Amino acid sequence: MSRTVAAYLTIIVLLSPTMGCFSPDQESALIPEGELNISPDILVGAQLQDVTLTASIPMSIHIPYLIYQPETNQFVNGTTIDFDAPGAQTIQIMTPSNLNSTYFLLGQYGRQVWAMRETNFSWSEWFSSNEFLDSPYTYIEHPTLREIDEAHTNESGARHSTGLISGLNVYQWLEIFSDPDSGYNDRWGPFTIYDPTYMRAVDFMQSELEGMGYDSQIHRYWISDFSYAVNVCGYKTGTEFPDEWLVLGAHLDIAEPGSPPGGGAHIGAHDNGAGVALVLEAARGLAQFDHRRTIVACFWSNEENGYDGVDMWIENLPVDVTLSNYLNADAVGTNWPGYYTLVVDIIPETDNLINEQWPMVRLAEWIGSNNNDIAAALRLGRDIYNTEGYASMKDVDSSEQKRLSISVHESQRGRSDYERIADQLGVVSMDFGSLTGGSDCYHAACDTLQTMVDMMITDNGTGVQNLVESFDLISWWLFNLTMYLDESPIYNEV
Repeated sequence: MSRTVAAYLTIIVLLSPTMGCFSPDQESALIPEGELNISPDILVGAQLQDVTLTASIPMSIHIPYLIYQPETNQFVNGTTIDFDAPGAQTIQIMTPSNLNSTYFLLGQYGRQVWAMRETNFSWSEWFSSNEFLDSPYTYIEHPTLREIDEAHTNESGARHSTGLISGLNVYQWLEIFSDPDSGYNDRWGPFTIYDPTYMRAVDFMQSELEGMGYDSQIHRYWISDFSYAVNVCGYKTGTEFPDEWLVLGAHLDIAEPGSPPGGGAHIGAHDNGAGVALVLEAARGLAQFDHRRTIVACFWSNEENGYDGVDMWIENLPVDVTLSNYLNADAVGTNWPGYYTLVVDIIPETDNLINEQWPMVRLAEWIGSNNNDIAAALRLGRDIYNTEGYASMKDVDSSEQKRLSISVHESQRGRSDYERIADQLGVVSMDFGSLTGGSDCYHAACDTLQTMVDMMITDNGTGVQNLVESFDLISWWLFNLTMYLDESPIYNEV
């Protein structure tokens, strides 16, 4: 028998002290590690993995990862497996994408509450902490190894080339959009009755979403007698709450001629080809499963000149539809593991105070650090935000400091389509972004894939290698966040 521990309840555990919550027997009696066998001996990372647990005595095992339920083709957010007698059970785990270990927590049979790590600490840091030592349980750190595509080298992204989704796929999507011969450049948005470049991009996105299995639709909205907004969205209907939509999005247009500060882009690789590629790859993974809520992947027009695309989509939502959460990607990729901050904004902003949207902040930190070795980067990013402020990450090129940082925070300054959804619908929304105003190529002709590659060169990695790793981190982050929020949305209750 399995008992599901929902993600939001897990976050409640993370936000409050858990010591003293167990019975004396549960708290003091440790399960010998040798009483549980885990097969296979090495798990394959970044994919849905069959895992057989064989217990030689009664025990409970908590697994803090997404667990697949074949009867529903859906996931649950962390599960406790109970063995009331010796036996074996096989489950399917979405294994960590970028860690060499998967963790299994062992307790006395019937244990329901497990002291958990801080969201911006790693499991290894937690297990060596005084908090864990004050209320210990047995844990098993099981080897996990991600396969590589032998057609690539480490320098060209091989370490993030396989799995359910991958950073290398994102990079290859972006290569398509940034190729000068692709026909997708100068996609400034449909200012006239028909803009062939922009519409080629729209048709491409519709075809890709349709091929993944979404109900792919082009939405055309008249703005005036001479212009319109055109979005393309894919819909996968939810099995339990079809009228509650969980949305991922990125703007498809790029900065038109004359846009400050750089005078406009032609390719727009960073802003916003990268965001488009990331959402497309996350959507590809999500399409392979069913969901409780309707999953929507949208690519917006006219973000660069007034948010007409998302505004018109909001205005034309069906009357019985609500949005649970929104995840956005805009001008992202030139960040961790490079020398720029990965900026993860969460809105609505509340009362001009910092970080009152703690449930979403900590959920995002938890998911990111559960799959990647980024705990130190998260702590540094939080410190930078609290001491130097938002502008130091988005509007100042601090790359010479070589600080590897990721900041997850409630923002006072939404700057993309997610701002409209949060402001108009009151939906807790998140954006993945990085350096914009501090970049010489912001809204400029030099916003190319090669510029992104050059920006991502570090002392210990090539630009392509680091950019692929960044894409892998964010695409998996989007995928896992969507899975958690599908089961347990975080509503704006502040």
